Amino acid sequence: MSMTNYLNERYDDTYMSVYAALLEMARLAPDKTERHIRQTLKYLYVRQGNDWTGRGDIGNAGLDASVAAHEAVLAELSASATA
Repeated sequence: MSMTNYLNERYDDTYMSVYAALLEMARLAPDKTERHIRQTLKYLYVRQGNDWTGRGDIGNAGLDASVAAHEAVLAELSASATA
């Protein structure tokens, strides 16, 4: 398996697991989920900017996927709230 394929697989696996967990959270505690996602995104954005420890491509793939999943669920929650 090439490194690119591995990184893509890592991204996809992380994205899907975080996305599914956030959707389940939204189902079980809809009143708390948006706030939780916004707070977590603040933390994740800071982590993206702080790579002085040398997280590397694999760590970045997981972190980027987690950010993307949080943003996707937040967008879905916002869209359903205005609909």
